[in-house]
Amino acid sequence: MGYEFLIYLFVGIFAGNLAGMFGIGGGVIIVPALIATFLYLGFDQDLITHLAIGTSLASIFFTGLASAYSHNQKRGIVWSAFYPLASGIVIGAILGAVIASLLSGDTLRSIVGVFFLALSVQIISSYELKKTDRKSNILLSTSSGVGIGAISSIVGIGGGSFTVPYLQYFGYKMKLSIGTSAACGVPIALFGSLGYFYIGLSVENLPTMSLGYIYLPAVLGIAATSIFSARMGVAIAHRMSDLALKILFSLFLIINALYMLVV
Repeated sequence: MGYEFLIYLFVGIFAGNLAGMFGIGGGVIIVPALIATFLYLGFDQDLITHLAIGTSLASIFFTGLASAYSHNQKRGIVWSAFYPLASGIVIGAILGAVIASLLSGDTLRSIVGVFFLALSVQIISSYELKKTDRKSNILLSTSSGVGIGAISSIVGIGGGSFTVPYLQYFGYKMKLSIGTSAACGVPIALFGSLGYFYIGLSVENLPTMSLGYIYLPAVLGIAATSIFSARMGVAIAHRMSDLALKILFSLFLIINALYMLVV
């Protein structure tokens, strides 16, 4: 148990830094790392993907709080953009957990892998939505939040891969987009993890110390270090250029896309 917990502590350090730097919640690191760890520990292979995603979302909640707090201290969150997005995210995150419960572990893992690959291709191609001077209205933000919350809940991420470009499209600077995205990751993680907790209550063969599809030792270990490392990530983000942030973001996506597709 000691070495296992040590793994979670290290995962938390990397996840926290990523959350602070990119506003992504750290799920792109947590989900693949947990799948690898759960496979090594001999957990039921039909359950590990759902367990990794539910655990990732529960961990991201604490990381997201720390990241959002740090960004807010630096006036890096646009609250007027956050509230309508968050109202839709709550609905979408719960919906995503329900959809995931209908999928097999192998199918869900393939979806996660393809999702990471698609993001990698988008970054490599340098395709971006053109910035506009238009402002998103409440209806558009709420409906977009539903989509962001659902997809993020299905693949176990904080939603920054969608929220950051969405906010940039409407003219927000990179650092403000990252900070607001970090705040949006909190309701995604909270309601997504509650969904995975509920749908996993009746599942058999889950490891001990699990609450539904949430594995408590991993949550505690990741949260213990990610809360503090998220502040480091925020400090790094505010000292780096937007170009450097985008390059590093793409690198992490590519590495994890390749890993998920060959597991």
